[in-house]
Order: sequence, then C-alpha cells, then structure tokens
Amino acid sequence: MSSMNAPRAARGVVTDFFKSVLERRFSDAERAINDVREKRFDEDEFKAGYINALEGILLSVRSGDERDFVNRAPLEAESREGYGRRFGEFSREGVHAPFDVGFFSAWSDFMRYKLGTEDDG
Repeated sequence: MSSMNAPRAARGVVTDFFKSVLERRFSDAERAINDVREKRFDEDEFKAGYINALEGILLSVRSGDERDFVNRAPLEAESREGYGRRFGEFSREGVHAPFDVGFFSAWSDFMRYKLGTEDDG
C-alpha cells in the first residue's frame, strides 16, 4: 500500500494492525500499535495523532458499539472511498495541527486499506 500516509518504516506494521483489528485479533493489534510506537516518524505530534487514531480504531472495533463511526458507517466501497478521500483532504489542507493531520491520516489509511482488501476478496 504505497499511498499510505504512515512513514515508509511503519507501513508494514500499520498494515499488520489493520489486518489484525479487522480479523478481531486484538492482542496482535495491540502489539502492532506498540511496534508503531517504536518506528521513526518525521514529526512527534503527527506520530501521536496517528497512534491516537489507531487506538481509537481498535477500541471501536473491540467494543462493537454501534454509535462508533467504524461500527455504524455505511462501508460499501463507494462510502469507504468517500470517507478515505475526505479524511485525506482534511489532513492535507495545511491549516491543522500536526496531531490532527496524523489522526486523520491514520483514518484515511484505514479506509483505503479496507477498500483495497475488500475489493480484492
């Protein structure tokens, strides 16, 4: 997934996280988040926002709470593509703090991952 916002050094671990969380292998997903923490990011605030989003994705999927975005959003391909595009646009607008850019970049990566894996299968 070369179009990820995560730094190249973290992409494999982030992909492992997405796969683990969607397969409901929560211990593996937690380990992947810890591995992401060990990776180098260009900016600490971006990294904190990115990791915060990963933790939120994990918490949402784990809880199954239908009020959470990840559990209630229509996730057909067209909607996922739209969410990914909007998250990506938000992170590129340039008026947000690095934490916010990292946060929405992780969500954009997650939606792109879901779109790519479900289109393949």
